[in-house]
Amino acid sequence: MDLLSNLEGGHVCWDDNDIIQGKPTGAVRVSFGYMSTYEDAKKFIDFITSSFVSMPNKSENRNTLRTKSMLLSNEGHERNAGYYLKSITVYPIKSCTGFSVESWPLSSTGLQHDREWLLKSVTGEILTQKKVPDMCSISTYIDLNKGIMFVESPRCTAKLEINLKTDSYPGGMEEIELRAQRYEVQYYENDVDLWFSHAVGLPCSLLRCSSSQNYSSLNKDRSRNLCRDVECTLNFANEAQFLLISEESVSDLNNRLSLIDAQKGTHGTSVQINPMRFRPNLVVYGGEPYAEDGWLNIKIGNTNFMSLGGCNRCQMINLVHQAGLVQRSNEPLATLASYRRVKGKILFGILLRYEIQDKLGMQTGSWLRVGEEIHPNSE
Repeated sequence: MDLLSNLEGGHVCWDDNDIIQGKPTGAVRVSFGYMSTYEDAKKFIDFITSSFVSMPNKSENRNTLRTKSMLLSNEGHERNAGYYLKSITVYPIKSCTGFSVESWPLSSTGLQHDREWLLKSVTGEILTQKKVPDMCSISTYIDLNKGIMFVESPRCTAKLEINLKTDSYPGGMEEIELRAQRYEVQYYENDVDLWFSHAVGLPCSLLRCSSSQNYSSLNKDRSRNLCRDVECTLNFANEAQFLLISEESVSDLNNRLSLIDAQKGTHGTSVQINPMRFRPNLVVYGGEPYAEDGWLNIKIGNTNFMSLGGCNRCQMINLVHQAGLVQRSNEPLATLASYRRVKGKILFGILLRYEIQDKLGMQTGSWLRVGEEIHPNSE
């Protein structure tokens, strides 16, 4: 109505009537360029909010606060605000596809059977998706009740079944070295190796971790962000027993990717990153983006974990799997590098160590369950 009234009163653009009846009549245009960042946009929005946005009255504010203190769970029921475990994913074979579960037991190495197997070439090279992208098409599932790991590949007509009993495939034992650790491994008979060789398209062998021994040390300054776990038992995980990702942090990353696409003029074509792109064991939700950076330790249900700091990301998160094909891109690593670089490392997600209370606890084991509340400690 004010706009129509001003026009009827003879006001036009670029005249000298900047204020009519105590109200400004002009507009301010803000332009963003190629070098503009998410922080630039946020500063402007914060300026508008603090300078021009009217705050609600006290009664409205109380209602707003109450609304913010209540969230919806996956079932649609109201619950208190906080952090919760959204998903659990186990990756039995290093660099192959994992499977999600509602609950899963813990062992002295992390999630039971996580990264317990790997593929090795005939030259002794450990195979990963960075070297053999087709490994992403190998899917796995473990039935704990049957004691069997099921493995499938689009290149193989038959599903492979591997008995979890260590004496079921008496192929023999050997010792290998991987990332400053020595492993005693079990290898399988030819029929298993032939199946995997066909699945990845090159001769290879399946190895199972029997035991491991650390013989390196932590950084002298024990920097939290760059610390790597060499003080506990690991299977074939690169750095730690668990990788935790926050759903809110992924959402913030996706917002930044959308902003970059908007700056480039590619509206509607923004690629949204799924949390599974980062191959996490645990996905949590609740709270602010990157709040996990400050966690020293957390409690999930009745189980305690120590944070070992941020996870250093590599080109593997740029692999895109679509319609059975693997494509390489620059994202999201390029965007993460613009705001998540610490001492030359690009950090996203945090690494965790399972804090076993005693020998009895290690034998009986604990379970993680989707939906459990998470209690972080940053002190």
